[in-house]
Amino acid sequence: MTERVPAASQQVQFPIVESFTQGTVTNPHWKLLGSAQLNGGSLELTPNERSQAGTAFLDESFSSSLGVTIDFDYSCEGGDRLGDGFSVYVIDGEQTTEPGGIGGALGYSFTRNGAGDIVAPGVTAGYVGIGFDNHGNFATRYSGTNGPGHRPNTVGVRGSGSLREGFRWLTGVEVDGGFRGGWDNGSHIQVSIIDGRLTVRHADKANPNGTLVIDDLDLAGADGQARMPETFKLGFAAGTGSATASHRIKNLTVALPVNMPLEMSGPQTAKAGERVFYTIGVQNLGPNDAPDAVVECTVPAELTDPELTCQGENGAVCGTGSVLDGLHLPIDLPRGSKAMVNLTGTIDPQFEGRLTCTSQVTSPTRANTAGQYSDSVATEVELPPVSVTPVINLPGWPQTWPPEAEGWVISYELTLAANEQRVVWWEISFDVPERTRINPQQSQWYEVVKDGTDGSVVIATPDDTHTIEPGAPLTVAVQLLYPSQHDAGDGTLRNLRSIEVTRP
Repeated sequence: MTERVPAASQQVQFPIVESFTQGTVTNPHWKLLGSAQLNGGSLELTPNERSQAGTAFLDESFSSSLGVTIDFDYSCEGGDRLGDGFSVYVIDGEQTTEPGGIGGALGYSFTRNGAGDIVAPGVTAGYVGIGFDNHGNFATRYSGTNGPGHRPNTVGVRGSGSLREGFRWLTGVEVDGGFRGGWDNGSHIQVSIIDGRLTVRHADKANPNGTLVIDDLDLAGADGQARMPETFKLGFAAGTGSATASHRIKNLTVALPVNMPLEMSGPQTAKAGERVFYTIGVQNLGPNDAPDAVVECTVPAELTDPELTCQGENGAVCGTGSVLDGLHLPIDLPRGSKAMVNLTGTIDPQFEGRLTCTSQVTSPTRANTAGQYSDSVATEVELPPVSVTPVINLPGWPQTWPPEAEGWVISYELTLAANEQRVVWWEISFDVPERTRINPQQSQWYEVVKDGTDGSVVIATPDDTHTIEPGAPLTVAVQLLYPSQHDAGDGTLRNLRSIEVTRP
């Protein structure tokens, strides 16, 4: 029997967040029916036992007008023959419901017996049910109308229906391997309903951006489909029969959808000690604004002295970012806007191997529906012919004479090492604060190509007698005259690198 809820009832506000991991729920309107229970840090819809049926129904409505995206992790474990499967469904938010049919109906549609009689009704005022069906009966005539027949390992979609009527089969897509595995797989489902159109994405640790399984299915225009209600209520259900599985979910978020694709670019190869540049582009394709978008990126320890800049376009506003413990940058990203994030850093002069940076864009209040919300750049780093290692030889001291050379002096030892073969001609370069220069009071045996007054120091071997042999480093003593102790800071030489050069 249909029970009507007063139209003035309070709607829950987005985002709806329910981890199911704490042994309790934060929203008291959850109804756990049948075998559904909180167990082992998750919502267990069915145990791995025969003839079980469980439903978790949130008896509180939320708006459908701006779209809705449902994200959750799942686990499905049992024997070799898993069954039946689990479902996600929404009903008219003005109604409430009891669990749908048992077995292959997956708790959404009705259940028929072999004679064609309905032996268990479906949900009340259902709008759409998405079945993640390992066994294959969600697509049969036993679980609704117009099904194509037995289809295991399939995401199946049944449309609107109520109790003993409707639940027409709309589409189904087979998923290689079905829906099996424990939490270690990182299996994740995203269901979006935007303007009466359905999208379903399936992801795991091996494929974090996910695979688009159902692509923009027109629910509103489907045969036999009810008009999309102004509000929805959400349910999860699962069932077992002779084939069994424990069906569990956790980390549920229901939020406004926003399509925020991200792309990242950077060097494919580099030399140790080089300054490298990465670009992260993110945009908002709608349908909603994302005022609290966050771009994050892992910054490997081998990438030193990182710097971050950001440029917003078409209304995007970059917040104050940080690179202290990985890149973290908030961005106000209205619909139709975009931002370009630039990350630079210097590769450790001694590092050799693969340097991987991975970035992603998220929002604490929006659900990102983009096909690619994260990206990585892998840079193969080789040792250069010659590398340089700096050491501050003496603590800084004030220099007061002569007057034209007053400032703060720091003494360095720069050790050059040949990595594979003898290096005859070499250069060392690094950046310094404005008005810093090579100390004119120090005598130099090396050639000063740039003394630092323009913000850059370049020194080089004066002849072919100061060679660097593999296993026999060459130390170059350098004194820098900073305008003040404050300008000197901790004495770090920025963008320090050494190269082999060719001389006639």
